[in-house]
Amino acid sequence: MTPRVSKSNKVTVLLSTYNGSKFLQQQLNSLYEQTYPNIRILVRDDGSSDSTRSILEKEQLSGRIDILRGHENLGPALSFFKLLRNAALTETEYVAFCDQDDVWYPHKIEHAVSALLVVAHNRPALFCSRLEIVDEQLKHIGFTNTPRKVGFGNALVENVATGCTMVLNREAMELVCKHLPNKVLMHDWWCYLVLSCFGEIIFDSNANIKYRQHGNNTIGATVSMFDELKRKLHRFMYSERGLLWLQATVFLNVFENGIPLSQRLILNKFIAAKSSSWCRVQLIFSKEIWRQKWFDNLILQFIMFINRI
Repeated sequence: MTPRVSKSNKVTVLLSTYNGSKFLQQQLNSLYEQTYPNIRILVRDDGSSDSTRSILEKEQLSGRIDILRGHENLGPALSFFKLLRNAALTETEYVAFCDQDDVWYPHKIEHAVSALLVVAHNRPALFCSRLEIVDEQLKHIGFTNTPRKVGFGNALVENVATGCTMVLNREAMELVCKHLPNKVLMHDWWCYLVLSCFGEIIFDSNANIKYRQHGNNTIGATVSMFDELKRKLHRFMYSERGLLWLQATVFLNVFENGIPLSQRLILNKFIAAKSSSWCRVQLIFSKEIWRQKWFDNLILQFIMFINRI
């Protein structure tokens, strides 16, 4: 543990649950076993109809977790944002997003805080990492990839920062909370977009979490190349048609004139590409926006060419 990691640097783990009774207790146990000395677990249930709330109430009675009042169904993004707003009202130094069905390595929080401590004072920063993909019984399947390059041009078209690996410092937390949108694709993608524009992204190539794959994942990982290709083509062609452009437009409206010039120029060109064939051609042949894999870039160029961003 680094000398600066002390009990004064509180970490609030933000856990949003929804019908997660099957794996919830195992995840909670992994939170209790964290080596970091000062953790608060704040939970919000998003309208579960199974025994999830009973499990949470039992853990609350034992004093191990705090439960946020209200359990109307908001969806994962808005549920996590509600947790984030609540945490920002406290004196916590860090927040960590947490899914209900994974298992964290014992050093996960300590490792993230140590990495964030080297960030310059008052600079917003987001820590994230690779994932170990496991099956329902936590049997190893594989690891997710390490991105070759992170940045704003990538965040406009791809999210490489998985929410359950994220830890935000105080400055990042306040920045995101000050500019929360009413609608986004996902909370973690929004955080990656914001911090890649105004702060610092720390991506750890080590895996600090067992990312469980099962039939009820909100968003899962794929390890089969064929399955991954099929999912990406379907998402870009149908599910997310126009959503990249919409998120970019929301980002521009939320932050307005505060966006740094270099990012503003990229953002303006990306938004203009919806109605300008010349801007689309410029983006297709530029390196201002990118996805991590060469084939994904081909797909991106294709959907820009047919104007489906």
